[in-house]
Amino acid sequence: MSGASYYDIDDILAVQERVPCVLQVDLDGLGSSGSGGTSKVHRNSRQTLPFWMADRLNEEDYLNMEVSPMFSKQANRMYAASPESIQLRAITQHYYQFGLHVGDLIPEVPQVLRNMYMQRLQKIAQISQQGQNVESLDFVQSLDKSEAHMLKLCQNSQRAMAEWQQNKAYTLKKAPVLP
Repeated sequence: MSGASYYDIDDILAVQERVPCVLQVDLDGLGSSGSGGTSKVHRNSRQTLPFWMADRLNEEDYLNMEVSPMFSKQANRMYAASPESIQLRAITQHYYQFGLHVGDLIPEVPQVLRNMYMQRLQKIAQISQQGQNVESLDFVQSLDKSEAHMLKLCQNSQRAMAEWQQNKAYTLKKAPVLP
C-alpha cells in the first residue's frame, strides 16, 4: 500500500472500496450463515472484499485479487478518451486515493491517473477563474474529493490575487511608535 498516514480518514475511506477476488483456500469466518453466525467460504468462490482486507489476504496467498472494474482496461480507455466527462464522484469520492493503492498492484494505473488528473486539473483551473458560484456546473458535480479540494484552493488563490491587484490584500500602516 502507498505510504499514507495511518490516521488519514480519507485514506481509510479510500481502502474501503470493494474489489473482486477469487479465494485460493477455504476460509472460516469470512462469510455469514444468515442466522447470525459465521460460515466457511470455499476455495474458488468469488467474493467482493474491502481493498484493505483483500490486499492483505492477497499478500498471504489466500486469494487472488482481480482488477477493480473502475480500473479495468475498458474503463482506462474511457478515461483516456474523455477524462472531463467522467463522473468520478459517482464512481467513488476517493478515486485518486484508491487509485494510488491499486497502482501498487497494477503498473499502468499510475500513468492513467496522472494523465486524467492533469487534463481535469486544467478544467478545474479554468472554472476557478469564473468566480464562486460554480457548484451547479456538471463538471464540478463530477469531481472527486481531491479535485474538489483543488478547486477550492484555486478559487482562494484567484480571490487573493484579485485582492492584491486591487490593493486590498495588504495595507501599510504607520507604526504606533512613530510620530
